[in-house]
Amino acid sequence: MDKGKGILAALFFVISLFLIIKGQTINNLTGISMMMIGLLGLLIELYLYNKKYV
Repeated sequence: MDKGKGILAALFFVISLFLIIKGQTINNLTGISMMMIGLLGLLIELYLYNKKYV
């Protein structure tokens, strides 16, 4: 079960990075929105990882 969570977290991380990188190539509100969604995804993943240590 823990292995599945790791794979899911890695996939979520890659998707978030893709949104940030792809959003940088678009020069309008859509690009900024994609980057913000990607940033939110990274922050959520960071929160979930660190939640067990607090």
